[in-house]
Amino acid sequence: MNKKKLGIIAAGVALCAAAVAGYAMFGWKKAHHGKGLNIDLSQPDALIVTKSLSSLPRDLLTIALARDVLREDFVFYYEQNGDKLGLQGALRRIAYEHQLGWGDQLIRTVLDEPADVALWREEDGSLKHFAIAVSRNSMTRLLEQAGKVALKDTQMTLAGEIRVEGDKVALYSLNYAHNRTLLIAARGTRMVILSDPAMVFGADGKADGKAEATVANLLAADPKKQQALRQQFHLDAQPADGHSVAVKADVLAFGYQPFFGALDALRFDFSKGQWQTRALVDAGKLAAGGYDNRALWPVLPHNPAACFALPADWAAMKTVLGDVDASSNVAPLSEQLTGPAAVCWYGTSRLYTPLVVATRKAGGGDELYGALFTAAIGNKKSGAVQKTAGPNGATLWQREVATGIGPQHPTLAVSGQTVLFSPDRKLVEQALAVARKQAPAIADRLSDSSRTVGLIAPSALAELIRKEAFDALPSAREPVLRAAADAHLVPRLNALKKYPPYRLVLKSLPASGVSWQQVEWQAIDK
Repeated sequence: MNKKKLGIIAAGVALCAAAVAGYAMFGWKKAHHGKGLNIDLSQPDALIVTKSLSSLPRDLLTIALARDVLREDFVFYYEQNGDKLGLQGALRRIAYEHQLGWGDQLIRTVLDEPADVALWREEDGSLKHFAIAVSRNSMTRLLEQAGKVALKDTQMTLAGEIRVEGDKVALYSLNYAHNRTLLIAARGTRMVILSDPAMVFGADGKADGKAEATVANLLAADPKKQQALRQQFHLDAQPADGHSVAVKADVLAFGYQPFFGALDALRFDFSKGQWQTRALVDAGKLAAGGYDNRALWPVLPHNPAACFALPADWAAMKTVLGDVDASSNVAPLSEQLTGPAAVCWYGTSRLYTPLVVATRKAGGGDELYGALFTAAIGNKKSGAVQKTAGPNGATLWQREVATGIGPQHPTLAVSGQTVLFSPDRKLVEQALAVARKQAPAIADRLSDSSRTVGLIAPSALAELIRKEAFDALPSAREPVLRAAADAHLVPRLNALKKYPPYRLVLKSLPASGVSWQQVEWQAIDK
């Protein structure tokens, strides 16, 4: 398979992979022109294993909610994406000038093949770097053509070589648009496409050893080596008729995953016309109390936009809380707190002001909580910390903090065995009202809260998205963007509002080791 074909593959494959991710899991990456990327090619942040890349967007839209919110525009966007069209144009030009016997049908052929798409984070946290590995037959003749073209073409060049099982394998770069370059390698029936040459080559032009070993594994004849990236996600089997999309928990948690290390990843499988959700749980990292959330839901205010309970690893907090713990002779906070923790967003508040809830052991004092609040919230220019007594023996710490969007009043409270914090003091006050039985709790609508790991209320979530989106737009003097939001965003949010709340239920926990556990989405009657 000719190097051009390799480029074609890169284009279509990467685009469809992006579509599959659902919410723009990655975008096209600009070439770094010699600058190395600070990523570990052997440790992807997400992995898509699919029987057919071309069917990913279509199968995603079989989810009723995704179909109503994303609509067919979602698929058409990736079909008409400027980067994809630019790559197609470059490949057509190369094929014409070098008299190569292949056409646009190659894209369709390649996209119908099984493939693995690995993704890595950019510095801003978004999944922008990708590698695509596919298997195809009869590549030898095409690779010979690719080598000849690379000697005399301006857009396709020989970037370097790596060793694969004793063989020298050429790496070709394909510059298909301004600052857009793919790196392509093929051997036998295997082909690998990377979104940026800097994923392999450092500033000195030499291949990074770990990156070279990863690419070599993907190009190897041994099926076990080909699946080296899958093994990290405990994905050993190719989906028989669908797709598996696995994302590490650290990506979804914006880097805070070490604090709940028992949850390694989430996975979404499509098979036989149905999507299923699974969680990768490490039994060895679960606390003694396991993953029982029944103590959290009764103290959380009802109707959250989104709420998740996580198996917190409080021992991991020792290094973060060290200075605060050292200020007192009482037991460290990491030893006072126990069980899972929950973080919830409400449509009545803001995206940047979630409510965090944890449970503390009986007999602990309040001293360290006040010390933690004073050390972590605000600075010398902020107002003084105000400690007040609330109803039913609750203790609250508040402080006015100046921000770019006006003064905020973050609040920390302890009430009995419950610890509450939010940058929005109203959410803390609502939770305290729930504890006093003066307001409804999430648990009032849950028949079994012990294995409930999350709640999503589309109506409240839509309101939160609308509020954040319109606040981020320019002032009313800029009518174009606001008109576009009214025309395109608002109808989708209105479609989202018609869906009932859902709860995510973890069906079981592993007795030992690391394994995927099924997560059910159950509708909650309004």
